[in-house]
Amino acid sequence: MTPAQIIQTIEGMEPAMQKAYLAQVKLVVGAATVAEVERLIAEEDENGLAALLSLGALAAFLELARNVYLAGAKFEIKAIAIPKDLGRFEFDVRKPEPEQWLVEKAAEIRRDADVNVREAIRAVIGSRSRAVTAPSLQVEVGATPMTRSPRQAALDLLGRVSAQTGSRSGGVIGLPGNYAQYVINARQQLLSGNPDEMRNYLQRKRRDRRFDSVVNRAINAGTPVARADVDKIAGRYADRLMKTYAEMLSKAEALESFGAGRDQVYEQLIAQGLDRDSVTKTWRDRADKKVRHTHSVMGGQEVQKDQPFQSPNGALLRYPGDSALGAGWSERANCRCSAIYKIRRK
Repeated sequence: MTPAQIIQTIEGMEPAMQKAYLAQVKLVVGAATVAEVERLIAEEDENGLAALLSLGALAAFLELARNVYLAGAKFEIKAIAIPKDLGRFEFDVRKPEPEQWLVEKAAEIRRDADVNVREAIRAVIGSRSRAVTAPSLQVEVGATPMTRSPRQAALDLLGRVSAQTGSRSGGVIGLPGNYAQYVINARQQLLSGNPDEMRNYLQRKRRDRRFDSVVNRAINAGTPVARADVDKIAGRYADRLMKTYAEMLSKAEALESFGAGRDQVYEQLIAQGLDRDSVTKTWRDRADKKVRHTHSVMGGQEVQKDQPFQSPNGALLRYPGDSALGAGWSERANCRCSAIYKIRRK
């Protein structure tokens, strides 16, 4: 077993999780009506919007996370030599510890999704009264300068129906709050009529560059980008951010679930008689230019089974991707590290 084999196995399961997340978002926005969302926005009913646009049970995504957990356990069992004096060993996912981990992880993912939906709603509602002015120029959008009507805000949340697919795309439901704000900021930059602000839009990495010529023409003319074009541009930007977030979420949850399954194998071996002090684990990074600095420093760090690895910034992780001890996205997002366990022979 090598670190590369571990990551390759995990990466093979990530696309299905990404697909499941995006499918759930599509289901939610497809079931909502623009009229109902428009009404709730006009009333500034955040709770009503959060209930209507909740991502729900996320059952397919969570079932895949459970499968990744089991795959991690099976992978580890095949990779290690189990001491013969322990007798026959069978991993049991129905024991209280793995069941508790899976239940708590599911609750955490749902809770985070609810927070993201609420923050996206707040960002869109907040954008309705946010004014942006260009030097000596007020740009009319809708009824008042640079404000969003309830209907426009509803479409910003849900997305607009694509003539090609017949389904909604370009909305911010399913994005975390900061990503939703990126879309709102991009829209306001394009509508500002301010050349400097529009140039700032052109610095966004996830933008659809096919629209750059439209933006450059507006910059040269010193006018805002036409609202219909802004809807397209901001929508494509939102879609790209959605894809990025689905990938990041799936990578993080797959890495953590796989690592948790592997770690639980040793807990069950210990319960069967393995000496807890005989198990160690070593942090392995991919040793390339993509590795974050903190994880590069952690490379080679060896600890006992029950001890966490410690990042130079103070974060504690029981294994790469672990969030139980408080490690945030700065340590988890797009991580490709692994832990290598060893059983010391007496």
